[in-house]
Amino acid sequence: MEMTTYQAVFAVLLIFFVGDFVGAITKAKISSMFVIMMGFLVLFLTGIYPANIMEVSGFAGVAALGQYFLLFNMGTSVDIATLKKEWRTVLCAVVGMAAAILGCAVVIPLVGKDFALAAAPVVNGGIVATTTMVKACEDLGLDTAAALATFIYAVQKFVGTLPASNCGLGVANALVADLRAKHAADPNYSWYAEQAAAVGGEKKTYFWEKYKKYYTTFICLAIAAAFMWLAQILGNLCQGWVNMSIWCMVFGIIARNTGLVPSNLLRDFAKANGFFSFLSLCTIIPSLAKVDLSMLPTIGFATVVIFVAVLVFTFIVFYLTPAWKIVGSKNLSIGIAMCQMIGYPGTELIATEITNAVAQTPEERDAVSAKIQTAYVISGFTSVTILSVFIASFLAKML
Repeated sequence: MEMTTYQAVFAVLLIFFVGDFVGAITKAKISSMFVIMMGFLVLFLTGIYPANIMEVSGFAGVAALGQYFLLFNMGTSVDIATLKKEWRTVLCAVVGMAAAILGCAVVIPLVGKDFALAAAPVVNGGIVATTTMVKACEDLGLDTAAALATFIYAVQKFVGTLPASNCGLGVANALVADLRAKHAADPNYSWYAEQAAAVGGEKKTYFWEKYKKYYTTFICLAIAAAFMWLAQILGNLCQGWVNMSIWCMVFGIIARNTGLVPSNLLRDFAKANGFFSFLSLCTIIPSLAKVDLSMLPTIGFATVVIFVAVLVFTFIVFYLTPAWKIVGSKNLSIGIAMCQMIGYPGTELIATEITNAVAQTPEERDAVSAKIQTAYVISGFTSVTILSVFIASFLAKML
């Protein structure tokens, strides 16, 4: 018996419900994305869900829009001033991404060029990079490579979380020990006084702040759609060298940093970012329906080899070369590098857990948060939100 449209809609959203529920009750220790992707994979393999469930549900027809709205919103979250201030973290994140790409390249003789190219941007990034590579692989008939990219996206948080957490704890313990030593030597010592800086001139009032009341849900969606239309025109004019995805992000960055729109326009003002994220996921889930049992050993082997290579090269770069000096700590540099596999809000959750585990006073909490949370969030933002999109667009052409 075939599913009806509304049965399919419920069946799809039921798996997302289970994923979010598991993520919530485990406090993100078990990734909701892992539960969702593994859930669909098992249901496709067992035949419980039909391979065309996204078409039946109607989500396939609008899913492609999700990526472009998401990219524009990601652009509006980019604060160039903050990136300039945290340039050491940004540079360390870039080096970590390069180490991951190098690790993927080295194992080409073991897993093949298509697998390595499909995996590298996904290790570097998140849903947008994954969507880009899955679509590129499917367009070329590389169904197994598309499934591998989806599988790596599902499990990468497990790989990155443990090193990021352990290395962050090492940094936090050292920081707290230093604070306590300073208080022991000088009872009047204050971390807050040490961090205090002179306040600059008057804060500039941006265009969107003057007309904030007009940034309603539909106006925000229309603004994003207008920039998407312009991005499509420029993408066509550039004949694929700078595609629509890149233009969407670039326009988002420009719109936010010129004050035309606020940060996270679609998340905080249109309240629609979650839906667009869901649509983006709907574009990669069908690749799991093309997996059969004979592919699992190949995909499993390639996944293990790729992640081992990525971890080995990351540790080599930041432990055996002077690269760790960028941020002044081997542990912090490793933690920053791992954030490319975690992304927001995972980076913030890990930083919060580290702070809660180590800090005992408000001052210690603020000091650890300023060190760890800032570094982790900026790193994940640099890799997942920005650079992985460019890397995916470039490597997709090399398949």
